Amino acid sequence: MASQAKAVTLWMPDLLAPLSSASELPEADVNALSLPGLRTLLSRADAFPAKAQTFHQTASYLFHQTHTLPVATVMAAMQLPDYDPQAFWLRAEPCQVIPDRDTLVMIPPTDLAITEDESRALLSAFNAHFAEDGVQLEYGDATDWYLRIAQPVDLQSTPMPQAAYQNINPYYPKGNAAGYWRQLMNEAQMLFFTHPVNEARRERGWPEINSLWFWGEGCLDPSRIETRPQAQVWSQNTYLQGVAKLSQAQLSDEPENYQAWSTSALRTPEAAAHHLVHLATPTAGQQTQAEWLARLQSLENNWFQPLLQALKDQYIDSLFIDVGHSKRYHLKPKHLRRFWRRKKPITRL
Repeated sequence: MASQAKAVTLWMPDLLAPLSSASELPEADVNALSLPGLRTLLSRADAFPAKAQTFHQTASYLFHQTHTLPVATVMAAMQLPDYDPQAFWLRAEPCQVIPDRDTLVMIPPTDLAITEDESRALLSAFNAHFAEDGVQLEYGDATDWYLRIAQPVDLQSTPMPQAAYQNINPYYPKGNAAGYWRQLMNEAQMLFFTHPVNEARRERGWPEINSLWFWGEGCLDPSRIETRPQAQVWSQNTYLQGVAKLSQAQLSDEPENYQAWSTSALRTPEAAAHHLVHLATPTAGQQTQAEWLARLQSLENNWFQPLLQALKDQYIDSLFIDVGHSKRYHLKPKHLRRFWRRKKPITRL
């Protein structure tokens, strides 16, 4: 038995997204993927349908925050050494816009393979160009730039994940100063188009880094942050890491498997009482069906079956599972005795 009760939240965004096209999978592959651990966990658990949420809304919710913490503020807290919690923060992501008839379609930075040298060169050019205007971007990493503003501004933006691969006309920033932000983006596009970084990319046939997308605006309100010193976040995601930092929780990297995680999470007296384990999962468009099947089997061996055993042994007192697409499940050790609940096929999870 563990020294104290442990509550675990296992979050795997988009894990079951490919099930929407599971009918196209070869029947033999579907039948071979029995997943007894996962199917037992989900069949015995209480299911909780949830409304659709963004990644950042879900992250704040799963870590027991009463509202969604502002994206730019939270990520800047992790990435900037001189972070100011009293400032108004805005993300400025380098991206590509592609003309498509009479519209522009945005390609996110994750698709552009931006190097640190390229990123710093473009950021420096932007700051030099706008120095007299007092608009200065700050470098977080190759795809994460920030704008620090002394006072809040009237701005309503669209998150990058929502606007990516879309016609951006309906998604431009809104608010009293909407025209200013659109003009700033247009000037950045002209500046970046002639920059040596993009000239070199065009010569190589690489996608250009020819625009910026402003989003994630907000100020930090310390009175609305739920402090959680007895909790621990396990993740490589910058936003989740920032939530942990601001809520005074413990922070660790995403564990390789259950065994690596449980060694410190369950078997040491000083371990946290609540663990949010975030296992990054590719979206449906980022993996083939064969890769998805292989990943599910790997998770079955490395996480689902060990977690099931940990519940049986009462090393875990509570397990909350979020597999994305508004599907959440909760179970305690006693729920495993619900023998009358039949295991559902993988295509009906």
